[in-house]
Amino acid sequence: MFRPIYCYFIIMCVMILGLTACSSTSIKTYNSGKTATVKIKQESTRSYRGEEVEKNRNVASVDPDPLQDEDFTVSYRSHKIDKNTDIKQLINEWGYGEGFEANNRGYVSGNGTYRRWSLSYPNYEDPEIDFVVLSKIELEGEELVDGESYLVAVSLENPKFKTKRGLKIGDTLGKVLQLYGQPSIITNRSLVYSKNGLHLNIYWDTKTEKVDNIFIEYNMEKSVEQQRSADYVEEDAQPDPDLEPYTIQKEQSFTTTLNGWGEVKFISTLKDEGTNDLIQAKFFLEVNSQKYGDNKILYEFPEFYGNNGRMIDRIKAVSFKDLNHDGRTDIVIIADYITGVNAHGIETRPIAGIFFQKKDNTYTTLSELDKNINQTGHNRTLQNIIQYVSKQRINVQ
Repeated sequence: MFRPIYCYFIIMCVMILGLTACSSTSIKTYNSGKTATVKIKQESTRSYRGEEVEKNRNVASVDPDPLQDEDFTVSYRSHKIDKNTDIKQLINEWGYGEGFEANNRGYVSGNGTYRRWSLSYPNYEDPEIDFVVLSKIELEGEELVDGESYLVAVSLENPKFKTKRGLKIGDTLGKVLQLYGQPSIITNRSLVYSKNGLHLNIYWDTKTEKVDNIFIEYNMEKSVEQQRSADYVEEDAQPDPDLEPYTIQKEQSFTTTLNGWGEVKFISTLKDEGTNDLIQAKFFLEVNSQKYGDNKILYEFPEFYGNNGRMIDRIKAVSFKDLNHDGRTDIVIIADYITGVNAHGIETRPIAGIFFQKKDNTYTTLSELDKNINQTGHNRTLQNIIQYVSKQRINVQ
């Protein structure tokens, strides 16, 4: 659709300047695992002025250099920030940032042993940069103070600060791919690049398709382990999928009646994005009763077929149906998993799995059947799956 305008532009350039126009550079593709193909979509314009040609040239992909530890460093106030940054030294030089006390001394979370808090500069109302810190709580006289402290992560909050490779808030997803290539992990609104326990999290606005936050983790795993180990957990406490690391997907959670269970809540969950692990689906049966003050989990379903090395984007559909006509209620699940990312967001494909109810009322999966459903393309709708399975001979004990 650009050829007539492009030719006209060439003629005009020859007549006026005697120059030939530059052609836009082709976009190199990236592969994520088996599937992902990244494509940068050129903008449609009525003229190809010099700056537009230069813009497309800049967006064009090249093979980025492999990640190095230096790629996880940033510079602020002439200081190099990395995993070994001395927080106490920064505070001695810069203070605590305006609004520290008014914002509960930067408090994020804590227990009797550790506190997680933020250190924002130049202030807490409109920060340029935010440091996440874990401190051991110590008693100094009669006052609790921050003892041994270390940098957990840093968040770039202002577009005037860039990563080592030049990425800043407001840049496009195309720029991200150009600078860093395919990420280690893709979620529904972030790309994660990892090396040696360091994680560069790039979040984008799904409406503008531009970067809106850059979050670098230095000692996140260490901080989570330390803080969690200090928490008091009752030995007989019931697991609750609404807590870490899972988040309930309310639109695909239902009250239903199942053989041998009666009326229960079927709970769909996804692993929280903040874990830096593959986002996977997990399913539970929960008591449907108001007499319990806390959620009480009755049953945890087997591993969902779609989790097999994939990053789940969303749980798309759930159906309760006796698929093999044995008088028991089977459960069909369809999810979308992430295959890659392009300049406009994530790319997904459907993945399906079935939980068959056994005679003892628990559930099992048939991996070969799940595999066939997905390999033959009968995984796009619930009706596709039901029709396909109805032609199979399935006997579950």
